[in-house]
Amino acid sequence: MANINEKVALITGSATGLGAATALKLAGDGARLILNYSKSKSECEATAHACLAAGATEVRVVQGNVALD
Repeated sequence: MANINEKVALITGSATGLGAATALKLAGDGARLILNYSKSKSECEATAHACLAAGATEVRVVQGNVALD
């Protein structure tokens, strides 16, 4: 993978599943992360803590619905 150390990644749906797995992978590569959730605040915050432990240099958690209704 390309060097993403200190790059910023915005990950939608990052509270659980594929989004959380993507966040953890990027965290391990040293990325700065913005984690987005719609309804799962506590799960997203848990993902954020796991990302910091995995090596992310910074993690922000933001709520927002990015789906088309």
